[in-house]
Amino acid sequence: MSDKSEKKYLVALDAGGTMTDTFLVDKEGNFELGKALTDHTNEANSYMGSVDDAAHYWGVTSGEIHREAQSSTYTGTTMLNVLISRIGKNVGLLVTKGYEHMPVMERSLTWLGQSYEDVLHQHLHEHTPWLIDPNNIRTVRERIHSGSYFMADHINPGTVIIPVAEEDVTKGVNELLDNGVEVIGILTLNSHINPVHEARSAEIAREIIKERGAGIDVYASHEICPVGNENERLKSLLFQCYFSDIGREQLFYVEEAAKKDGYDRNLQTLLSYGAACDIRYPRLFEAVISGPIGGLLACKELGEIMGKKKLITADLGGTTFDVGVIVDGILTINKAPQFAGHKLRLPMVVSNSIGAGCGSIIRVDKVTKRITLGPESAGSDVGTCYVYPEITIADIDVILGYLNPENFLGGKITLDKDEALARLQRELADPLGKDVYEVGSQVLDMLHASMCDEINAMITSKGLNTREFTLMVYGGSGPLHAWGMHRGGLECAETVTAPWAAAMSAFGCAAAEYFHRYDKAVTFLYSHNMPDEVKMMQAGVLKNAWAELEKRAYDELETEGYSNDKVYFRYGISARYIGQISTWDAPVVKGSIDTLDDLQEVLDCFEKVYTTIYPIAARYPEIGYQITEVYLEAGVDKIKPKIPVYELKGKTPPKKASKGQRDCYMDGKWEPFDIWDMDSLEAGNRIDGPAIIEHMMSTWVIPPEEYVEMDERKFIWHRKKES
Repeated sequence: MSDKSEKKYLVALDAGGTMTDTFLVDKEGNFELGKALTDHTNEANSYMGSVDDAAHYWGVTSGEIHREAQSSTYTGTTMLNVLISRIGKNVGLLVTKGYEHMPVMERSLTWLGQSYEDVLHQHLHEHTPWLIDPNNIRTVRERIHSGSYFMADHINPGTVIIPVAEEDVTKGVNELLDNGVEVIGILTLNSHINPVHEARSAEIAREIIKERGAGIDVYASHEICPVGNENERLKSLLFQCYFSDIGREQLFYVEEAAKKDGYDRNLQTLLSYGAACDIRYPRLFEAVISGPIGGLLACKELGEIMGKKKLITADLGGTTFDVGVIVDGILTINKAPQFAGHKLRLPMVVSNSIGAGCGSIIRVDKVTKRITLGPESAGSDVGTCYVYPEITIADIDVILGYLNPENFLGGKITLDKDEALARLQRELADPLGKDVYEVGSQVLDMLHASMCDEINAMITSKGLNTREFTLMVYGGSGPLHAWGMHRGGLECAETVTAPWAAAMSAFGCAAAEYFHRYDKAVTFLYSHNMPDEVKMMQAGVLKNAWAELEKRAYDELETEGYSNDKVYFRYGISARYIGQISTWDAPVVKGSIDTLDDLQEVLDCFEKVYTTIYPIAARYPEIGYQITEVYLEAGVDKIKPKIPVYELKGKTPPKKASKGQRDCYMDGKWEPFDIWDMDSLEAGNRIDGPAIIEHMMSTWVIPPEEYVEMDERKFIWHRKKES
């Protein structure tokens, strides 16, 4: 395979519930955008439509782009939809005898995903639906020693205590195949320390499957998630078994379409901790929320460019409203997140999401007169103004004049304002006995209040102050409703959007670093009174673990087209003082420990992180250290987009940017709003409200009390007028 750096384009796409956005980048970092309605029946169609739309602006075809593409990265929600809809594979499981209850009991975490009020009422708790039928669980006798705090005087971790009973494996696999399972997972208790039993069980299972011609996959937990907590390791294994192959199949359809168009590489996607990877990545369950991660990566990149250290990220699309927090350029990673009612082991960027987008369905209870928004969404069907049979927020945006029905997707689709008005009158205003425009405005107030509540709840729960943060608004509908967040009770230092805010998640995919993260559990306990030879034995545990991860990284990246000399490594540990419950990730300088001084440098790295979080007085090195895991990040360089800097023009926009006026309804009255073309505005321009800025991908609403300014990068800063 030729070196990927020979190619001159980078293609990045985010397939949202409504739109599929393309961010096309050339070798110099110049970029162009594309957009298409997401085709949920065949995402290959919307992929090709969006890429072709972006290529059109450069005067080339999608085929020319694909033939010269260094990479194409595609994010979406297929796996998440499979999980939520419970349409995954029929899973079979082999597990250490005595632990067959784990998939059913799930640690009794019956409160996951519930509101604070419901958590307080135990009778409202319920188990998340199982990912596996209990009839498809079989046990295997085996035991490997896990080690102990008394390392110098106890059995070494990884020692075989009870050999694996191969007859149990053979019997269990045959019974599972007789039950019609579509995939088999294998988990033995301490395989994170010594995988010998799990590896042998997987070998036997694959031999039986081959003999019977079953043609199903086998996944072992030490290959998927080699960490110590067997409950979280099991849930990660079940995620991989339940939906990863289904998601991979859909990604292969997209890749096939790209290759037919001239692309000669493998398609990539985005992992939940912000890394790009090949869709053949063996732990593809880590890409379950690839789409929202792209937006957070984009905000991190732009925050560094703007010099903003505290960011609140607000992504309003057609289906959801997603919120994140970035402090000092750091995206918070939760290594054991609560996700969709499950507690699993998966590094995941922390973000909150609610079902409140501009495709949210509006319903009115005819008895109580209560209005509800979502969480169901019209998605790419938009609303009654397009093809959806129920009224949505988008219908209100059209009838109030904020959204130009002739400019949706740059005019490729015309929205029916008359139909939206008639349906809103019949299904919203008449049941409530109110004016359609006034009640429509009140529904937008509800949307804005829910958005502000979500942001305030996330920030205050962390003990932070929104007034110290810059609000970065994006998504297809973010600029359209940023003004509502200002009025809804959210107090931030400032608000900013980008001209291409609708494609922010796709930009994040383009800007994402290409790297893989590998975690491995270790048994490392260090006390100062240990003999030096025992300390060095402990150091060898870390060194060997990093060496194992390096080999895995080289092997995986080589299959993805990257030679070893292009790969760089970053090393780290998860550590705590002995006796503590929580651990903290700490980056370390190198992954080789040859002397006691090298070992002390590793421990000092933990001390540095710990004293950044807590006062120095909270240190307790005398008790000793426990390292529970090591991690490795293996990456390669790639093309990245560059944000251009423009010459600042005057505050007055050029005449060609004006598109006249349009009457809009706000604050109980109709008044003319100035309409401006985004592409014709220049750096340094100021637009005073009431005004609307239109772009083929998004719309900015500027209320009478606000104005916006475009800085030297054409970032759009929302300001309040002086009273």
